[in-house]
Amino acid sequence: MTPTTRTYGAVALLSASLLAFEVLLTRVCALRLHFHFGFLVISNGLLGLGASGSLLTVTEPRWRQRPEAWIWRAGGVFVISLAVSWLLLLTLPVPARLTFDELSGAGQLALFNLAAALPFAAGGAAVGLILSHHARAIDRVYAWDLLGAGAGCLVIPFALAGVGASGAWLVITVMATAGFVLAAPEPQRRPSTIAGAVVALAMLGSVTTLDARHPLPGKGYLDLTEQVRATYGDRLIYRRWSTNSRIDVLALEPDERFMFCRGPALLTLPLPEQRLILQDGSAGTIVSNYSEQPEALTLLSRSLYGLGIAVSQAEPPPDGRGPDVLVIGMGGGDDVWATLHGGAATVKAVELNQGIVDVHRELVPHFSRAMLDDPRLIVVVDEGRSALLRDRRRYDLIQMTGIDTWTALSSGAYVLAENYLYTVEAFGQLYDHLEPGGLMQITRMAADMETLRLISNLDAALSTRGVDDLAGSVAALSTRGILTAMLVKKGTFTAPEVERLRAFAAQGGYAEVILPGRKPSSLVELYLHYEDKPTFVERFPRDISPTDDDRPYFFSFSRWSAPAEASAHLDEATSVSQGNPLFLLGQLTLSAVLALLFIIAPLLLRRGGLAPAAPRARLSIYFACLGVGFIAIEVGLMQKLTLVLGKPLYSLVVTLMTLLVSSGIGSLLSKRLDHRGAARAVPLLLVALVGAMAFGSTPLVDLLVGLPTVPRFLATGLCIVPLGLLLGIPFALGVARAERRDPALVPWAWAINASTTVVGSILTVIASMNVGFAAVMVGAAGLYVLAFAVLPARSPSTK
Repeated sequence: MTPTTRTYGAVALLSASLLAFEVLLTRVCALRLHFHFGFLVISNGLLGLGASGSLLTVTEPRWRQRPEAWIWRAGGVFVISLAVSWLLLLTLPVPARLTFDELSGAGQLALFNLAAALPFAAGGAAVGLILSHHARAIDRVYAWDLLGAGAGCLVIPFALAGVGASGAWLVITVMATAGFVLAAPEPQRRPSTIAGAVVALAMLGSVTTLDARHPLPGKGYLDLTEQVRATYGDRLIYRRWSTNSRIDVLALEPDERFMFCRGPALLTLPLPEQRLILQDGSAGTIVSNYSEQPEALTLLSRSLYGLGIAVSQAEPPPDGRGPDVLVIGMGGGDDVWATLHGGAATVKAVELNQGIVDVHRELVPHFSRAMLDDPRLIVVVDEGRSALLRDRRRYDLIQMTGIDTWTALSSGAYVLAENYLYTVEAFGQLYDHLEPGGLMQITRMAADMETLRLISNLDAALSTRGVDDLAGSVAALSTRGILTAMLVKKGTFTAPEVERLRAFAAQGGYAEVILPGRKPSSLVELYLHYEDKPTFVERFPRDISPTDDDRPYFFSFSRWSAPAEASAHLDEATSVSQGNPLFLLGQLTLSAVLALLFIIAPLLLRRGGLAPAAPRARLSIYFACLGVGFIAIEVGLMQKLTLVLGKPLYSLVVTLMTLLVSSGIGSLLSKRLDHRGAARAVPLLLVALVGAMAFGSTPLVDLLVGLPTVPRFLATGLCIVPLGLLLGIPFALGVARAERRDPALVPWAWAINASTTVVGSILTVIASMNVGFAAVMVGAAGLYVLAFAVLPARSPSTK
């Protein structure tokens, strides 16, 4: 049967709904679960797509009799599954903390996982049925599938910002309902249209209010330290979604008021009125009322927030002008307040999340008025590293305090908490933006392994800039076990500056972790003075090797070569370490076993069997290579271009949408290229283009990052289009070959491709942590070469 306009509309809307739900699920998991388990839920949920393909293969003789009716029914089940899944995701209890040596919360997590998987299984069945039924027109149908997916990835960020998570779910359900209506066979079109219209109107009538009435529950608490826990209770005073995350603001009682960077000697000094800002239920930052209680600024100036500005003025300049300051990560504003109060001439504050700035300006303007109205301050909403690359100024002080990538990647939970502000290249660029004699202050957790990795990255970055005496250019103070503020000078610390450091430490009760000019008295100082640093790194029990833009996993401290040691750290909090090899290998094993089950089950359960073993084996390898290869290139491409695009929303819209849409256009070209024999050139062209993007991204970033926003996005999109065109050809080509040999192979190919995509996402994480994203992308291109090498030749139809 020839597909109609309704067919194209149905597959586009169903695919858009599926991808939009996937993106929304990342927000759900970010709010409800701790990081590792959110990664697990999303990965296993996506295996529902593979399960749907397996089911379609087993039932193929039955649905072939009335395919349109089966498509329509699957679409209806998809709509229902979205409702059931959302209800469960909102209400199912999840363990506050699930460790690897207890089973009490395992059942809860398993139910949550199943709830997340339901829409992928049902929606995957609907899309898989359409692709299988119209396999002879796969070039056009798959094109609309990808175009819909591209549109779907665009929907959620804007829906979240406009109507919140529950409202975004309604939008997804309305799209799915429209797809269900378009998929209806002739006899069911009228009743389906009426029912769909009623459902859609009822839902859209609640779209602006549903999230306020039924918000996603968060984790319920945030541990500020081991001794201080802030709980939600009834003190939530503000909630708003942004394109990045959900912002929750809590009122803190006087006995809960807290300052992260206070020294022990300052703990008895009173704190001003405060609000706690949470991003996705964690990533807490505190906004304080210094405008109406300016006397508290004295305490702030003695905290580590005021360290850099104090040391920078140990020797006042002849003209008396204060330092020019860049703050990366404005957050609650303590860094900004401290530098303004300390006498900065200008302060540029960069904040990734517009929602944080809105809290300052709209919710607590009386807290932040004196700061925001100060003519010395400029606030920029942008990603810190990207903003740095576009900034041509030099500064006397650059300050970053506790910047983390805690919100889930907007395009899906494919990667861990990578952070491009703590790489070798980032430290080099920060250093380059300093005036001679300028200071860079980086405040992180006080664990030795974090401080050692900071030094490791600094050593790698500054050694290429002619800095031979790193020990004379680094100083650090600690709040005695909680936070460490490291100062890096463009030059060597002078005697007055070292004396200012000592006085500052004594006044606040800080531990002197590193002081220039003294004999090493700590492990960190020993490493700083160690001549053979590579040997020190190799012998240290945790991984403190430098992290670069190709392997930006600053927070991963477990060695892949030492699984026994990694097992001792399985229960470490994500604020301490991420990416434990045993967790990732366990998730890979689970996903691989389930994927293998979905691939093999049809061979065991289907009566009458499938095509002969030889072409079947070739096709299984082919679609497995595509599943792993596509996701690896997609994730690698997003990582490589994130510095050009800046905010996560831009990476989602420009990179993923462009890749999917251009792949859809490539699918349209597949049949024509196959008939002309030109498809054989696809893998070689892919190797060339992927290699260029993988290893040429640095000069590309340098070329594009300085452009204005719209030209920068257009230029980046144009760089992606050729790659997307090529990536859209192989799947449609393979389905056409499979259909001509045995139509029953098409849903099986869908199962293989979907299942191995999930496995590929985890493999991408593991491989990128070990060899980097560039090597992963090239390896993925090699999988396409292998795929085309085993692809069965064109043959006349056998069915």
